[in-house]
Amino acid sequence: MPLRYAEEVAWLVRRFKFHASPRAGVVLLELLMAGLQEEGRGWPQALVPVPLHESRARGRGFDQAEWLAVRLARQLRVPLGQGRRLRDTPSQRGLDRRERRANLRGGFRVPVRLPPRVALLDDVMTTGATLEALAQACLAAGAEEVEAWAIARTPRGEI
Repeated sequence: MPLRYAEEVAWLVRRFKFHASPRAGVVLLELLMAGLQEEGRGWPQALVPVPLHESRARGRGFDQAEWLAVRLARQLRVPLGQGRRLRDTPSQRGLDRRERRANLRGGFRVPVRLPPRVALLDDVMTTGATLEALAQACLAAGAEEVEAWAIARTPRGEI
């Protein structure tokens, strides 16, 4: 995770996520690619975006992790895996680390068999609860190693 979720980066992420700005998305994707080590670029055998629940994706009209993952998978020349969010969980905003984990426990399923090495992709990582829950679903779908990738990380003191 090359960036801190603060100031200009937070502004770009919000612009991308809540206003579906492709310009902001392109900038964020370029920053992510610049932050990936060369060996990381060849590491995954599939890329799995953190899925939104269908109702949230419909309401927002945009799935930011999928948008990023489609383009990144193309650049890395790896297939795109698909997870499914099983229930429309409440927003993670305002929840502490324990509440976030409980909110998402068992919340994802990956309906197809995955290759041994997958990378998960999200726009922002706060506590890691979402990525951890999706990683468990990926392991259940056959992945042996799961790496978490995010454009930005919320600073620990701001969780």
